[in-house]
Amino acid sequence: MFGKQKSQLCRIIAPRMLERWISGSLALFMVASVHAASIDSQVRQLTDMVARHTEGVRAVEQQLLPHADTRVALAFAIATPRTLVVDSLELYLDNQLVTSHRYTENERNALAQGQSLPLYQGNLSSGSHRLKAVVNARTDDNRFVRRELVHRFVKQSVIKQLHMALHATAPEFEPEARFSDGDGAPTGTAASLEPARPSQQAEANRLHRERREHELFELAEQERAKGRTDAAGRYLAKMNEGYWAALGYLNLANDFARDDLNSTRALVSLRVAMAMAAKDPNEKRRINLLNQLHLRAGYLALKSDDHDKAITLLEKVTLDSYYAPQALYLHGLALANKGNHRAAMQSWHRAKKFPLAFPGVTDAWIGMGRGYDLAGYPGQAGESWLAANAAYQGERVTLNELGQRIQKQGAYKALVEDARNTGPEWFLADSRTLTQPRMAYLLQFLEQPHAQDAVGRVAHLDEMTAQLNRNAHDLSVFVVALTDLLEGGSSGPAIKNMLSDSRNLKGQIHRLQAQVNEARAQAAAVLDSFALEFVDHQSQLMGHALDKTEQQIAHLYEYLALETLGEDAR
Repeated sequence: MFGKQKSQLCRIIAPRMLERWISGSLALFMVASVHAASIDSQVRQLTDMVARHTEGVRAVEQQLLPHADTRVALAFAIATPRTLVVDSLELYLDNQLVTSHRYTENERNALAQGQSLPLYQGNLSSGSHRLKAVVNARTDDNRFVRRELVHRFVKQSVIKQLHMALHATAPEFEPEARFSDGDGAPTGTAASLEPARPSQQAEANRLHRERREHELFELAEQERAKGRTDAAGRYLAKMNEGYWAALGYLNLANDFARDDLNSTRALVSLRVAMAMAAKDPNEKRRINLLNQLHLRAGYLALKSDDHDKAITLLEKVTLDSYYAPQALYLHGLALANKGNHRAAMQSWHRAKKFPLAFPGVTDAWIGMGRGYDLAGYPGQAGESWLAANAAYQGERVTLNELGQRIQKQGAYKALVEDARNTGPEWFLADSRTLTQPRMAYLLQFLEQPHAQDAVGRVAHLDEMTAQLNRNAHDLSVFVVALTDLLEGGSSGPAIKNMLSDSRNLKGQIHRLQAQVNEARAQAAAVLDSFALEFVDHQSQLMGHALDKTEQQIAHLYEYLALETLGEDAR
């Protein structure tokens, strides 16, 4: 079907094409990296300028308080935490989106304990207003719901404090909201907008410890980069058990695995890292790092031909993690090396359920055919390799479409924003995260430090735009309030100065926004170049995988042809 000549041609041409592609990619990467460095300097300047502008807005707000309090705050709680779990919430004031928040694990835990968390703080002019909250939640009867909740209120010249409590009761478990609002302290008196956050001192202590551990980790990394692993180990010994210490020992293990002839020191270092990681209080981070450590240790055990230890370690990698496909492939390889081809193919079959973007999946497809071949089923082996060939060709089509979307929409929209699942199907995100090719490629793309920097740069500039929009909104409110004061007979110089400052600050926004937009366009262009380079590389890898399957199929056909000739000769 494929023919030996085509397969040979692919084998001859592919190395030369790869060399040309690598040299071209390196040139593009160097140009993009230089451009990124210049943008970083521009972003730092813009960050300072936007911060100073925001400080000016807050200064006007504080000066305005004795005369007219425009502040408004909204706190959020769950009245029935046992029957309702909130994923995200969008808030609109007068049909304008003012905040969109996806709740973290810690915030969900706080809500589950009945605590109120601040959701929004801003400014509003006096008068009637309409609040709309769009809630994405999961109810106790395993339903995923998206509901719009509306509340109307009147803002006066005092602090307006709003509270929204969400509840869902049996048997319908339909989410409903109870809104309460009240005017705060009288005008001119001090009042706090923020509801008291739980355990603020404990959180401050935790952040202090985290910073200290991070600093020691950086010192250890500096020594390790110089080749002084003993000095790096001394810094790591000063650290408390937890994430950063575990990460340090993981990096040491990588150095030992690279430099040593055997894996003993590397495995010992990984064992220490596992013990350290187990003490990390952040559950998601702990599980993710332990998965990475078990995968690395399993790989080293496999290289050392300790197949039983490799199997034990690899089986500890959770199946809903990013590292699961590679762990399943290596697990199958260890079983195959022990002669258990049936069990090996079961592991590879599970790995095949993940997108081809994940490490190990491409090899698992080829491994299935090899397993059938070694087990004495050449017909099934051929079918498996043909299926792999079709999958690789389909993946190249997917990559081509992804590249076109990046060129048309930009990498940030095509890869990052679309992967957030903020549409009506948001509730499928948990089950689809590791089965979506786009999410798989995003995770692999973000393994590269320069890609993380590029994405973070665009996200930071988008946050600057959002901050300038908030400043513009607040300044518009201040101008209206100050104008009303002047028209009402308050004609002191302080009022006029505040009005002048507000108008001046508002006039600066257009220039700042233009600068931010220009920097954002440049940052997006750098991100696009990195993303397109990544997609091209993935397409090349699929091409090499196609070549492998064609070789396997050609060899199988050749073997079957020789076998047929032998039978005819007999």
